[in-house]
Amino acid sequence: MKLSDFQSLFQARILAGPGQDDAPLIAALRESQRGAAREELLAVYQSGYRARLESFLYEDHPGLRAIMGDEAFEELVREYVETCPPRNPNARWYTTGFPDFLRDHPQWRGAKDALSMAVFERAIVDAFDAPDAAPLSIQALADFSPEESPRLTFTFHPSLVLLELSAGTFAAYEAAGQEETEEENAAEEAGAASPSLAAGGTEAIVVWRCNDESAFRELDPDEHVALSEAKAGRAFGDICQMAAFQQSGDIEPERLAQFLASWFGDGMIVGVSCKA
Repeated sequence: MKLSDFQSLFQARILAGPGQDDAPLIAALRESQRGAAREELLAVYQSGYRARLESFLYEDHPGLRAIMGDEAFEELVREYVETCPPRNPNARWYTTGFPDFLRDHPQWRGAKDALSMAVFERAIVDAFDAPDAAPLSIQALADFSPEESPRLTFTFHPSLVLLELSAGTFAAYEAAGQEETEEENAAEEAGAASPSLAAGGTEAIVVWRCNDESAFRELDPDEHVALSEAKAGRAFGDICQMAAFQQSGDIEPERLAQFLASWFGDGMIVGVSCKA
């Protein structure tokens, strides 16, 4: 067998997993000097490949695992690996389709809490790999006159996304992270339930990258309105008017200024311009 043919066959059998079609490859393998059967050696590669794919999902979705439970999550991961082979040589992209897989899964398509967590964790991973852009400090506003402030628009970091998720998603994710860092979880040993989401309702979360790390935090309704409009390219003066209208005048201009200062401080804003 030519080397190129052997390599193609070896790759095909690793991707396909154990089966009757392994026979030609097994026949082409050399005997192990340590006495291991060729079938066993091939099985090591096949199982190791799948274990590595599964590990990517475990690494990217600790919160989903926590709310689903180990057994259910393990089964879902196994199904994903079996039905969704990698399409990109970069392993980083392998878990990209996991939320869509969950959304289309007969058992889980109606599980809004699980899908909410999967979408949130996907956004965290995507933020880390988003394009670079240098954040501005609030001193950038000094380049504009007070008269221009109502016409200012802001460009946000490419990684920044706004999510409307099931209420409790953020807290459940934080709880899952705390459990992972504890060497011994007394509550779990006592039979405590896995982190769960609140019944009904939604919450707004912003995800972005700051200082080379994914960042995220909850938004109250007022800031969510303001940030959504700013991200859409609305001028600061228009945001003030729209926020006041949508919230029955509850958002004071001073509070909007505080939001703006926090966006600069958190490294969200990468550009400022003035509409003509």
